[in-house]
Amino acid sequence: MITNNSQEILTIYLKTLMKNLTFLKLFVTTMFVMATALFAGCVDDNDDTEAPRLEVSPKTLVFDTDGTPVEGSQSYFEISANRHWTATVLDDKTWVTLSKMEGDGSDKVQVSIPEGITDEAKVLIQISNKVGVLMKEEVTIRSGNIVPAVVIYNETFGTTAPSKSPYPFVDEFTDWVKSGEGSTTVEYAGSGASIRQSGKLSAGYEGASGGDKLFFGNNANFIIQKITLKSDQTNLKLGFGGSYSQQITGGYDNEFKPESFHFYLSKDGTTWSNAIQYDYKQADEYWVYVTSNFTLKYPVNTLYIKFAADIASVFAIDDPTLSTGNGGQEIDLGNTDPAVSTAEATQVNGTSATLGGSVVNMDVASATEVGVQYTEYTGDVTNIDWANVAKTKAQEKVSPWTVAVTGLTSGSQYAVRAYATTSTGDIYGSVETFTASAPEAISIADLVTKIKATTEVTPIDNDYIIQGIICGDPEAQNCSYGTLYVMTKGATTAGNALTLYNTTIKPETYSLGDEIKVTLRKESAKMQVYNSAPQISGFDAAEVEKISSGNNVQPVTITVDKLLDFACMPVKIENVTIETAGIWKTEVDKASTHTFKANGSDLTVYINKGASSFNNVAYIAKENGSLTGIAAAYKTSAQLLPRNLEDVKEFEATGPTITSVTPTSLSFPAEGGTKEIDVTVANSESPTFKLSGLTGDIVSATVEGTKITVKANPNPNATTNSQTLTISLVGGNEVEVPITVAGKPSGNETIISLDLTKAENYPADFPTSKLVDTKTYTFGSYEYTFAGSSGNGYYRAKSGSDYYTIIGQKGAYIELPAITDKKLVKVTATTRSNASKAVTVGIADESNVDVVGGAAVLWNQESGMDYTYNLSETAVNTKYRIYVGNAKNAQFVKLVLIYE
Repeated sequence: MITNNSQEILTIYLKTLMKNLTFLKLFVTTMFVMATALFAGCVDDNDDTEAPRLEVSPKTLVFDTDGTPVEGSQSYFEISANRHWTATVLDDKTWVTLSKMEGDGSDKVQVSIPEGITDEAKVLIQISNKVGVLMKEEVTIRSGNIVPAVVIYNETFGTTAPSKSPYPFVDEFTDWVKSGEGSTTVEYAGSGASIRQSGKLSAGYEGASGGDKLFFGNNANFIIQKITLKSDQTNLKLGFGGSYSQQITGGYDNEFKPESFHFYLSKDGTTWSNAIQYDYKQADEYWVYVTSNFTLKYPVNTLYIKFAADIASVFAIDDPTLSTGNGGQEIDLGNTDPAVSTAEATQVNGTSATLGGSVVNMDVASATEVGVQYTEYTGDVTNIDWANVAKTKAQEKVSPWTVAVTGLTSGSQYAVRAYATTSTGDIYGSVETFTASAPEAISIADLVTKIKATTEVTPIDNDYIIQGIICGDPEAQNCSYGTLYVMTKGATTAGNALTLYNTTIKPETYSLGDEIKVTLRKESAKMQVYNSAPQISGFDAAEVEKISSGNNVQPVTITVDKLLDFACMPVKIENVTIETAGIWKTEVDKASTHTFKANGSDLTVYINKGASSFNNVAYIAKENGSLTGIAAAYKTSAQLLPRNLEDVKEFEATGPTITSVTPTSLSFPAEGGTKEIDVTVANSESPTFKLSGLTGDIVSATVEGTKITVKANPNPNATTNSQTLTISLVGGNEVEVPITVAGKPSGNETIISLDLTKAENYPADFPTSKLVDTKTYTFGSYEYTFAGSSGNGYYRAKSGSDYYTIIGQKGAYIELPAITDKKLVKVTATTRSNASKAVTVGIADESNVDVVGGAAVLWNQESGMDYTYNLSETAVNTKYRIYVGNAKNAQFVKLVLIYE
């Protein structure tokens, strides 16, 4: 690269040479040598000197539902490149398999997909160098009858709403930002809903606008009126960002509650559908993205959408978007004439079934009777003479109604139509058909295989019966309400268990060791991999039959790395150690997690908020014990769920036990000060403590009740004073608390202050959505390396007008700059009030070993937002890391680093 000084030298040299042309040859030679030397510094770090090239063809591959390319398409794409390339399937579309994920130069990549997929995926192809991405291309993979989406309506709510009260209600707000081909006629109405920029703003999903959001207050609803639809727009998809935030003791509950948030459809804004089913996926720590695919039974010219919350002041939405799609659940918004709808046959058991129907655009009270006609048939249903088919009257005149029929011939085909008799005659529904076949018996292992082949919530492909043993303990409720863990009787290998989820199942109905038989109906039962575990939902709780009780359930002994393989099964982990005692569950309505060690690996033990038997129960510090429970996961992070207190009996605290100290370490500035430590004790009404470990005249401690007061005198030395206070409970255990007093400043410090609340302080390439990859960024004149974990990642987020950095979860870190001939002696990190109060953060070296004074501490915000680490025994010219110590996210608004 030519600098200003280099240009000046060349100019002077040129003038001199022009005066003496005899030196022309020397000039040309010299210029060549200088240009070679000067421009050598501008060549990219790669050895490649030609311009980067990346071409991909074709850009779209289309497959049939049998997994083969449709006519005119193919099963591969070709890459032409002059660099190393990578191929990544985006958005966790695990049904796409690529023959190669990376390569050099030109190549062919084969694409394989399973049968039965109706979805779309994108593959990102990139070439890069040490600086970053040079070029990228995308290939679209379509399978099944994928309809290109047309956005009919979208609303971002703009960016002008206030971040502080008063907030405008729907009828007061004017800065709407609507778009889409059917949006010009849209109007808004609502009650108790306001537009604002307070709290957590939308993030983490594609299209998250991150500005204003719509918040649901008391008895709130929000109605999008008069969306214009074309006559052929009946297969639709609604998507929107959603959040839930409820203040609880010690923090916030941010787990979205779908059972308390609903949306409805109408063609006129007067008559509304039932609540529409939807699915959602976690977008970030605070927001989910909701999707609902549905089909309108009859075309409508205008569509109304109403959102409503059952709980006041906890829900918000953003970016509602209505687009065309592939359809889904059928929604009957009615037409103008009275009509009858025939229900699909349910509970078909070979010789019996439940039939039914409903009325549309009429009051069922105006009918004299309702019921069904059904008949066995062969051939075409159009040849059925319905005049000769008997009517079977429903016992109750309601809509919808059901009729239980018996005496069917197993294996035969039947046609059915519903009817309603009125004063003007009979009204018949459409003809539906079914086969009187008994549900197929399927093993749990085979059903688990089917579930694991899915990528989202999927209807089961047949009526099935499964039989197994309840291997969890419903009474203890260490699971989501309505969850039954069921395994193959006597199984000892992975893939032999699943969860049955139905919130109408009460814990007292079933017990550990019950053998049950469950009928799953294809019209209602759904399967999915939820939190890495195979799950069945949507079944009828009335079709769960108890076969026997008191069966032996023997846990399988495994290691931590096998937990995900044995999902939903009872397992035993041996050689389990924890260094400090604790309480399994300290708050009545709040879940808790605990990190143990097993053969050197972290073992996360989860206690559900409903597991009341674990409330205020202490466990002891212990080496080489064993724990039993259900193998489970949160997302993809393995966990163990003890079924009851018997599963954790080896860690039972029977005597006086210190279960926690707050804070777990103390850091004082060089001038000293006074701080307090609160000690929590179990199994002792009047605990007595002894203090030891402190030496010298800098640090001292006294005790009164369960409060330890630590006093630090000024440190006259240049080095950090590091000591350990041992708190011993008479008749019980002891706990060590590290204490540091910073050394007296040398006067030769380098102080780096990084304000993360200002957008201008971030480099242009810093991510605004989750990124896991390890990457170095320049803030000011210093380099910081960020690394996320599979549990989350790192990115810049925004709340109101201020920005902040979020990073997580366990194992994620920010590597701090090294300063020439100086060592890092102090780190002060500032978090924010809405951040997690359960995250632990520490300072470690590049081998992830804690620095003296940098042990991970709980950022519970009880003593403010600043967390200071006075470090000792650090080395000059060395980088250190701020790391996340548990499965939570840390949030930063400021960092102050001091080097000496």
